[in-house]
Amino acid sequence: MQDVRLLIYTVYVILYVMHIFAGGEGLRYVMGCAGMFALVLSFTGANRTYQVLSLVFFSVSVCLFVINDLPLQELPAYFTSMALLLSLLYMIPFIQHFMIVGRYERALYRLLQSNTRHLGQFYRRTSFTHYVLGLFIFLSAIPVVYRFVQKRLHGFSEDIFHRFATQSMLRSIASVNVWSPIEVYIALVLSITSVSYLTVLPWLLSFSLFMLMLDWLSTAVKYRKYSFDTTSKQGDVITRTEIKKLGQMALFLILFISTAALFSLLFAIDFFEAIIVIILPYTLIWAAFIKRSKTFWRYNILTWPQQMKTMQNFMLLFLTLGFFNEVVHEADLFTVFRQIFSTLGTQPILLFFLLQVSALGLAFAGIHPLVTISLQGLLVEPLLGQVNPVSISIVMITATLANDAAGTFNVPITMMSQYTKRNPYQLTVWNLPFAFMFGVIGVFLAYLLL
Repeated sequence: MQDVRLLIYTVYVILYVMHIFAGGEGLRYVMGCAGMFALVLSFTGANRTYQVLSLVFFSVSVCLFVINDLPLQELPAYFTSMALLLSLLYMIPFIQHFMIVGRYERALYRLLQSNTRHLGQFYRRTSFTHYVLGLFIFLSAIPVVYRFVQKRLHGFSEDIFHRFATQSMLRSIASVNVWSPIEVYIALVLSITSVSYLTVLPWLLSFSLFMLMLDWLSTAVKYRKYSFDTTSKQGDVITRTEIKKLGQMALFLILFISTAALFSLLFAIDFFEAIIVIILPYTLIWAAFIKRSKTFWRYNILTWPQQMKTMQNFMLLFLTLGFFNEVVHEADLFTVFRQIFSTLGTQPILLFFLLQVSALGLAFAGIHPLVTISLQGLLVEPLLGQVNPVSISIVMITATLANDAAGTFNVPITMMSQYTKRNPYQLTVWNLPFAFMFGVIGVFLAYLLL
């Protein structure tokens, strides 16, 4: 069954890449049929949460489809609207695997290991390390950095250790994900608002660095009072070779964004479409450059079956969510709500705060961010002609990514809860002030751009 899933998922992505360049309703129809087949295959063995969510959205969508007498022959097309995001999720592991095979994380570990006198200094090192690793290997950075912090903070109280790890790691992952060129939430928001990634990148990157520095300043005094035992081994100073590795990581990212931007301009395609197309050849070229091509291929082959288990959950959720969005749009179900919501177009500050509060509130209630973004997208669509779409994009992105630090049921908090053995609401409380500050500053930035 796993091999069949892998084949269908791969076919679905290949058909989407072909559709990027060739277009055509026939190709889209075939892709939709592959999506429907993938949906059926994905249900069995998927995570229970994703099964429940998909059943709810699929059931509601089918009811609306029948009630509104929508044409049955167009059904496969309803399973293509999320193809960009699914293809992006399918391709992202190539970057994660390249970073692991290239052993770039070791240089970052050495940066953490170099001499530190107190927790204030170590907080900045941990935050920066997790920021960089999170940019390349996402949630995989959490267990890696957590184990090192646990070892380094041996001797401190459990409360200090857990609070330190939760704040330094989750706040940095929220800060970096807000501008990551391969963040799925950003791709979804920009597909709703029709704003170019390169348009919002300077603002999101500035926001990200500002939040990172603000967090360092706000925690400096609190953690500075905790000193390390001067008799313990604190690690050697980072070497020139490791500095070279860090430089290669920076060059990898700069060239990656530049190549995608150039590809997007040359072929007149969306930036995230360009990313999907270039990820594999780009990582292969870099693997050859660092003389790790064979290792890179072997690692991908070994880890791909496990990767497909995660992809199965995303396929199940995204395909049913895309079906729901398309049916709701065709049925014009939200007409009344949109009319009420459209009055906020004259008072954008209220709109921005409503988006922020709803994102945080629904996250605390256990609603998946992808669902929240989709519902918000249905409501803000009529306002895109009244309010600057760039401002709406920034608010939706910052509202969603604030939950990486404080969303009680979001994956980062859930993972940290498993490691610390603490109630996820406790972890949320530790990061809630940062999440609110994250949202308010996002609103302020968006308001400046009106």
